Amino acid sequence: MEIHDKRDVLDVKNASVANSRFDDVNLSNTHFRNVNLAAAAFEQVLLSNARVADANVSGALFSNVNMSNVKIEDAQVAGMTINGVAVRDLFEAYETAKSVGGN
Repeated sequence: MEIHDKRDVLDVKNASVANSRFDDVNLSNTHFRNVNLAAAAFEQVLLSNARVADANVSGALFSNVNMSNVKIEDAQVAGMTINGVAVRDLFEAYETAKSVGGN
């Protein structure tokens, strides 16, 4: 199936479009629900102001990513690292510094 140079709304339900490619496509304001993106690759993707909720990104790799002003809330961070440093260690160091500094 090919869709080229179209400006219509695409409503896809209960379908498999595995191994598809999207290049130079505007998906802004698109809603993804109950979607399997396992082993998907995202390159040169603009996700500013995107919301991700109830997602499993375990084992994902984020590389060369601008995460300015990103908020992570209610997350399981076991085994997570940032630039090779375990997030658990970062939290422990923060708590230690906070208690020593009196804040």
